[in-house]
Amino acid sequence: MTIEKENSIGLLDSGVGGLSVLSELYKIMPNKDYFFFGDTKNVPYGTKTPKEIFKYTKDILNFFISKNIKTVVFACNTTSAVAYDDLVDFFKDKIKIYPLIQSIAKNATEGLKDNDSVAILATKATINSKKYETELKKYNPKINTYGIDCSGFVEIVEHRLYNDPQSIDLIKEKLEIAKKHNAKRIILGCTHYPYLINLFKNILDVEYFNPAKTIAQIVKNETYDENYKGSSLNFYVSDDPKQFILSAKTFFDVKEAQLVKI
Repeated sequence: MTIEKENSIGLLDSGVGGLSVLSELYKIMPNKDYFFFGDTKNVPYGTKTPKEIFKYTKDILNFFISKNIKTVVFACNTTSAVAYDDLVDFFKDKIKIYPLIQSIAKNATEGLKDNDSVAILATKATINSKKYETELKKYNPKINTYGIDCSGFVEIVEHRLYNDPQSIDLIKEKLEIAKKHNAKRIILGCTHYPYLINLFKNILDVEYFNPAKTIAQIVKNETYDENYKGSSLNFYVSDDPKQFILSAKTFFDVKEAQLVKI
């Protein structure tokens, strides 16, 4: 099978979280060729500096360019928050980038009334950037937004610590903040968090917004080619392919991942 670059989509994340975006894309557009890069050497991005995140993401984008990939989805809120604005100019003539936060902000505010409260669960880096607040208020400046630093959630997913008492206590602690602010909607501001949705709902039963579903639909609307009959899944990691495959099994059937040093 010949893979056409126009029908290839690259996705990047620090680990398995971005597979939640790939999963949604594959459900509605299975006839694309997908290239997923998990930067497992540097996971989690949420605790890294903006300079480090810029470098990691730039290196991965150059890797995608080497594969002749022209469309890339930032399947990571942190890169969208702290690196996209600089990278989009750097790569503007080479790659079309879909940043998660900026792409879904309008949809995330639909149906909200003035003074409704929205909680954003995200990594430390994303929260500190205040990118979600900025983008959401472009579409509804009168909503109340509350960013909640959920450091530790990524590790729960990466290491499958769903039944660990300390994990449950941490999740309860963070959701209590959302409850205190009477959150009408909670945005899953990290692509790892959809894997915790059942735990979230058991603790606090409110509306949860999953950006992965929304960005998948946006990308389909702009790139779908019904005549193309490809369908390949290609996985790359920067460290420990076996651990990546093991962590991914719960969320996506990754059979093989290639180690790439970038």
